[in-house]
Amino acid sequence: MLKHWDKFTPPDPIYNYIIGTYVGIIGITGMIVNLLVIFVFSSPRYPTGLQNALIINLAISDFGFSAVIGFPLKTVAAFNLYWPWGVLACQLYGFASGTFGFVSLTTISAIAFDRYSVIVKNFKINRHGNFRFTIMIIIGLWVWSLLWTIPPFFGYGRYVLEGFHTSCTFDYISNDVPNLLFSGGMYIFGFMFPVLLSVYCYLNLIRVVRQNERNLSLSLSSDGRFKPYKFSRNRKRLDIQAAKSSVLLLLFYLMSWTPYATVCLVSLLGHTDCLTPMVAEIPCIFAKMAAIYDPFVYAFKNAKFKSALGIGRPSKITAYQYDTSMRKKLSQKQEMQMSGELLDQRN
Repeated sequence: MLKHWDKFTPPDPIYNYIIGTYVGIIGITGMIVNLLVIFVFSSPRYPTGLQNALIINLAISDFGFSAVIGFPLKTVAAFNLYWPWGVLACQLYGFASGTFGFVSLTTISAIAFDRYSVIVKNFKINRHGNFRFTIMIIIGLWVWSLLWTIPPFFGYGRYVLEGFHTSCTFDYISNDVPNLLFSGGMYIFGFMFPVLLSVYCYLNLIRVVRQNERNLSLSLSSDGRFKPYKFSRNRKRLDIQAAKSSVLLLLFYLMSWTPYATVCLVSLLGHTDCLTPMVAEIPCIFAKMAAIYDPFVYAFKNAKFKSALGIGRPSKITAYQYDTSMRKKLSQKQEMQMSGELLDQRN
């Protein structure tokens, strides 16, 4: 237990009861919805490609996060008003919640980069159905996340009780060099790097979708001139859905994890006096919702997923088919432009 928290009056028990009930509900709900995502996306109707594998990996990490942070560990501790599980359990709790949280964050960034590489960069590698490539990516995400959560077991940083003494996390209070290196590494590489990568990928994705929509809005007429072309309803719906999903992902991503990053940054800057028990508990409240946001954004907005649950119409176009058709239409447009130029030269 850190002496820092002894300076403050213990929080009112009612706050613990409210938070205990909250995390219990969130934890159980998170486990149920993520198990549902794993079950549906693992069915034979979904191809064994990278995109679906990333969604399954995200659901697995979110399920683990929900199981660790919710009922019974945090809930029982909150109603007891103290952590009853011992020092080792505290360390494992902080390590597991941090690892699952970072795996979720890095998986979100990997999904963003996957869409960026297909739609923006038009990569040609056969990632769909390439089992070895997919496994390497998944393993890489877990190894990267472990790099920033395992150092406390080797003397760099530590996992300790938080301000309410009912849950454990990394020590963002102590200012010794090993702990500062640990906190700084988590902040820069565990949080900021995935955030910046996701922002970069989705901003470019939105830009390219809008640019392609403008480019494809012209079609070559019979006399060699271009005329306006009305998009099909499916195409418009896909473009709008992609843009909205990108914005939602970034908003939920930042809303869930920015409080923890802010606490870490405040500590790194040396302003630990403003970190009261209530301020320290706020990041827990926000972060625990992340395991529920992801399934709804990535899965429940998916037409094929809703069709499998019997709550939506079957999807006519998959994301991969859309990407492929986009590339074909762009190449056809370029060929039509060249044909128009040849006709103008002949005339």
